[in-house]
Amino acid sequence: MPTTTARTDSPGTSTGPRRERVSPLVRARWLTPACAAAMIVVYVAAVRTQAGQAFEDATLDGGARGTDSLAELLSLALLELTPLVALVLLAGVVLLGRRRGWLVMLLGLGLVVLSVGVVQVLQDGLTRPVLLDSGYRRADQSFPSGHTALALSTYAATLLAVPARHRRLAACLAGPWALGVCLAVVTSGWHRPSDVVGAALIVLGVAAAAMRAARPVSGVGAGAALAACLLPVAVAVGSVVLATAGPSAFSLGRAVILAGGSWTLLGLWWLARRADGGGRSGADAATG
Repeated sequence: MPTTTARTDSPGTSTGPRRERVSPLVRARWLTPACAAAMIVVYVAAVRTQAGQAFEDATLDGGARGTDSLAELLSLALLELTPLVALVLLAGVVLLGRRRGWLVMLLGLGLVVLSVGVVQVLQDGLTRPVLLDSGYRRADQSFPSGHTALALSTYAATLLAVPARHRRLAACLAGPWALGVCLAVVTSGWHRPSDVVGAALIVLGVAAAAMRAARPVSGVGAGAALAACLLPVAVAVGSVVLATAGPSAFSLGRAVILAGGSWTLLGLWWLARRADGGGRSGADAATG
């Protein structure tokens, strides 16, 4: 009579199905080229087409005619204070980043420097051709927005530097300021919606590379950030199609900024959260 032997598993040995390896298509290293491609789409659609220029001219014109003096005054004050606020936050990045390691501090500062540097190079190199017979501020070079890049990259550097247990507080403090800057540059007439979306994509792409250097992110975080970089493109293209003249275009332009800015903040949050393993690090867990 044949005998059967029962299979015994040693303690700690898993008999469940092995988790499949995350596809390279959703890894963080693909986010930077994805954001670069998305920025090119925004630039071509908004800057180098007649429909895009008409929409953004109508946005600026609607803002000039539909914004009260108080909103414009507050926007200008926020923009004037942006370098000072960024400097204070970056000082915190240095102090907190040193406690988490020199690599984190250098990555945070490098994230800001590289994002702003890329924006300045593109502002000098990209052109805004005049495709319309008439328009509002048609020929100025403003793509992408430097103030937007400074605010969003400082926000990203802050999330990277602070301990995981304090990240929600940091996001609640720096996030509204960064989103306010995104809105203020259009409300004040300094930039067009595409300038803001383009700068947001640059920051998201640079942040993906910097936070991957800090620690590879998981597929969930990469997928969320990938959605964050693709959604502003869809919103920008849809806005060009649905745009109408006058103040309604200004409202639609602000909706583009709110959608793109909010999703960018969410993408940067997920990248920072996954950079330390999706939760508190060992040191943070021990103290928190």
